[in-house]
Amino acid sequence: MGAALAGHLIFAALLFGGWELAVRFALVDASLLPPLPQVCAILWGFLHDGAFIGDLELTATEVAVAFLIAAPLAISSGFLLGERLHLAATFNPVVHLVLAVPQSIFLPVFILAFGIGFLEKVLFGITHAYFIILVNSFAAVTSIPPALVAAARVFGATRVQVYTRIYLPAMLPLILTGLRLGMILCIIGVLLAEMYASRRGIGRLIFGWGESYQIPELLAGILLVSILTIIVNEAMRLLELRVARFYRSAAGS
Repeated sequence: MGAALAGHLIFAALLFGGWELAVRFALVDASLLPPLPQVCAILWGFLHDGAFIGDLELTATEVAVAFLIAAPLAISSGFLLGERLHLAATFNPVVHLVLAVPQSIFLPVFILAFGIGFLEKVLFGITHAYFIILVNSFAAVTSIPPALVAAARVFGATRVQVYTRIYLPAMLPLILTGLRLGMILCIIGVLLAEMYASRRGIGRLIFGWGESYQIPELLAGILLVSILTIIVNEAMRLLELRVARFYRSAAGS
C-alpha cells in the first residue's frame, strides 16, 4: 500500500511539475494550458458556487442511483449464470458481444427512448456498470471447485453454510474488483450522457466550457472530476485489500 501511494504521489508531482514548467518556459501557449495556480483558483471558486455544487450533486446522485441498481442486479445475474452453466452457455456470448461494442454509440437511442432527463442518465450508467460486474461475479462463482461444494454438502453443510463459508470468502475479492470497475464505468457513462445532451450536470458544464473555449474552467472541471474519481477508486481498492487481508489471516488461523 505504501509503495502504491508513493507511486501515485510521484506521478502527480511529475504531472503538475511538468505542467508548471511548460507554462513557465512558454513551451505551450498559455491560452491552451493556463498556469496551474489559475486553474486551482477557479476550482476553489467553483467549490463555493451554489449552482456548480448543485450540478455536482446531481451528477453524484445519478451515479449513485445507477450503481445501486446495477450492482445487485449484476451480482445476482452472475451468481445465477455461475450456478446454472447451461444458462451461461446461452447468455455469455451475448454478454461478451455487448462488452465488445462501444456503448457510447447507443446513446442517441437512449435519448430518443428516454429523453435527456434523470432517467436516461441513470439507465445509461446502469448499462456501463452492469456487464463488467456481471462478468466478475460469474468468474467468482465459477472459480469455486464444484468438488468442494459437493464435499461440504456430503458432510452436512446447509445451503446457508455453503453460501456463507464457501461461496462468500472465495467470491468476495473478485466481486469487489468488479464493483470498483463498475463504479468507474458508471461514472463514465453518466458523464458521457450529460455531455451529449443534458440541461444540468458536471458533464454538461465541461462540454460547454470546451465548446466556448473556456480553457481554465474546462481544466478545473476535469481536474475536479479526476480527483473525485481517483478518491472513489482508491477507497474501493483499499476495501478490496482489507477484505483480502482479512480472509488470508482467517484462513491461516
